[in-house]
Amino acid sequence: MNKKILILFTVFFTLFSCEDDPDCSTVLCAAGDSINIEFISNGENVIANRTYTADNILVTGDLVENLNVQVRDNVQGGTTTGLLELSNFEWQPGQYNYSVRLGTDWVIDIVVTFSLSEDFACCGRRLILTDLSAGDFSVERTTFSSFYTIILE
Repeated sequence: MNKKILILFTVFFTLFSCEDDPDCSTVLCAAGDSINIEFISNGENVIANRTYTADNILVTGDLVENLNVQVRDNVQGGTTTGLLELSNFEWQPGQYNYSVRLGTDWVIDIVVTFSLSEDFACCGRRLILTDLSAGDFSVERTTFSSFYTIILE
């Protein structure tokens, strides 16, 4: 008898506790992806050690008119310090080409690819960074994020 009541209660609770439409007023949707890159030369992050700063880093390429370029030599709460952050609200799914010039020492040609995420109930589909390559330079990606390390060797 107790098992039947427990099963009946479980079925009843499951059927009547589900909502068809979630309350989207309490959901904060993430913005599109940004690209976060650290550059390592001889084992050191060359932005964190201030070898390269906003004064001697230049980014050129696709959609640079509205490209937001931030040089972050101290990232609050991050697992690394010294990042170049690129973002642009005009990015759409597809491939974009950029050149990053670090002083007169390095020119890194970067190809980034974006796609759309799956459809989420309240936020819909969002732009996600799916690939970044840097020509002959070695690129490491932090799992499930838009943080990349480019080895300048």
